[in-house]
Amino acid sequence: MSSAYEYSEILKKVFLFSDLANIAGAFEKLASIMEKKTFSKGQEITHQGSAGNEFFVLIGGQLSVHKDTIEGEDYKVALLEAKNFPSFGEGGLIEGEVRSATIICESDVECLVLNKLKFDDLCLNFPDIGLPIFKKISQSLIKRLNQTSNDLMLLHKALMDEIRSQ
Repeated sequence: MSSAYEYSEILKKVFLFSDLANIAGAFEKLASIMEKKTFSKGQEITHQGSAGNEFFVLIGGQLSVHKDTIEGEDYKVALLEAKNFPSFGEGGLIEGEVRSATIICESDVECLVLNKLKFDDLCLNFPDIGLPIFKKISQSLIKRLNQTSNDLMLLHKALMDEIRSQ
């Protein structure tokens, strides 16, 4: 898999780019600025808490997603397989974002990678492509924020119930 056409066909299946379907040439333009990178089994692609400036689409292999607990212990939360072309690291396209998880290669891995500088240049020159992507990033962040808020409310309720029952 190596042509811009093949990459553009993959990018059509990525949630972050789903609003680009009606923009002529958008996927091809996006594919042309993404770089294919390979990673070895056991290699860390991102590290929770560190700054990042890249967005990834998994096109070959398997990855595991890890989070640190409050106590600092590693917790595997998901396994990603290339057959679905999952993506991660969209926060890296926004200034100053830190990684929310550590991503580790469970096998040799291939990813399409979008660098923030190339993305910024794309947005400046083709706002009709950049704006829908920023909209999807915003929707994703709002969804996570709402889930976090709901989780905190459930934890608060559980804590208050525990305190009241003593």
